[in-house]
Amino acid sequence: AHHTGTSHRSHASTAKARMEDVKRGFAVEVVNDHTHRMYVYLHDKERYPYHAAVGATTVERWASDLIFFASDKREEEVAAVLKNAFFRRYVQRLFVVSTAPISSEEELADKLVEAASALSPRTFRYIGYPKKKERSMCDLLSVRGMELSPTSFTSVLYGGVIEKKGVAFFGVSQREPFQREMVRGEDFVSKAQYKMEELLSSLNLLQQIQPKSILDLGASPGGWSMQVAQAFPDSRVLAVDKGSLHPSVLALPNITHSATTLTPANAESVLSPHSPFDVVVCDVNMHPAEACTLLRPVLSYLRSGGVLVFTIKCFFKQVKASGSDLIDTVKRFLSPGHRPRGRGEEGEKASGDGGAAADAHESEEEGGHSFTNIEVVWLVANTIHERTVVAVKE
Repeated sequence: AHHTGTSHRSHASTAKARMEDVKRGFAVEVVNDHTHRMYVYLHDKERYPYHAAVGATTVERWASDLIFFASDKREEEVAAVLKNAFFRRYVQRLFVVSTAPISSEEELADKLVEAASALSPRTFRYIGYPKKKERSMCDLLSVRGMELSPTSFTSVLYGGVIEKKGVAFFGVSQREPFQREMVRGEDFVSKAQYKMEELLSSLNLLQQIQPKSILDLGASPGGWSMQVAQAFPDSRVLAVDKGSLHPSVLALPNITHSATTLTPANAESVLSPHSPFDVVVCDVNMHPAEACTLLRPVLSYLRSGGVLVFTIKCFFKQVKASGSDLIDTVKRFLSPGHRPRGRGEEGEKASGDGGAAADAHESEEEGGHSFTNIEVVWLVANTIHERTVVAVKE
């Protein structure tokens, strides 16, 4: 009898432990290559507002395209955060789920049947993760008496096993899960505008200074000009580019287009009537060395305490921006006293783009202005070969 009681307590203890491992939250299926950056936004509660907005208590990267965060928020609240921010283009699906320490498809099938029992009798559509396991799970569910249909269904069942984590997620809903929105309205100018939209949403630096005068250098077709003009309707935006601007950009009353290529020779006549600038932005399709050359005559027209935002683009596909010395090149241009990082610090020095630093050396030495709070940000909207630089002029 004593042995039986011990065995009973052991099973009860194990069951209790397994129950404590069950979490309620949200599984976020992310468009490929964006998981790390989405994770940073949701995880870093000190810097970004999204951790609190979705009510996350823990955030985990489950796979290359899947994030889980525990939260007691309602689905409508979390979906509203994703729809109203730049996330909406990068979240493939959002699932309200429970998680449990499950490592086999058979165990998950039992959990799915249990979750669906509250809604039976019903016809379900099953959405599986990963997609390649969906067919086999449908077979397991059919064997267990579940009625499934991809088109004629009354509820949606979803789940997946994350084998390397030894965990599974599962859930049931009476409607389709939130899915990615890729709506391009009349105000769509170019994909580049998503970078500025994300920057304005995630970093509060521009909002803090409430700029009145903004320069967009290399503005065509006008995506960045449009974003800052709409974000700060009381500002004046000077868009400098010999290329044309999108009609929706030209229609904004606070944008002036200077259809020219800026050079040291014409900088005074083009910029002086609108300076000093509170913000200078630049997203041009140039090598970083050329971008530094383009920016050099502009910096004296940016006021002290003003903000500079521009994109670093690496044109060598075998070299990632994080692994090159291009970032150090730009930092030395902005702050002559900057010392380049060694191999033991973030990233490794590039082997395929070593000439870039030499090409930009003259630009570095002749920048003539010093910047502080220099940040190199990998936006979700950046490609793997891009970074966005944000700096404040001393």
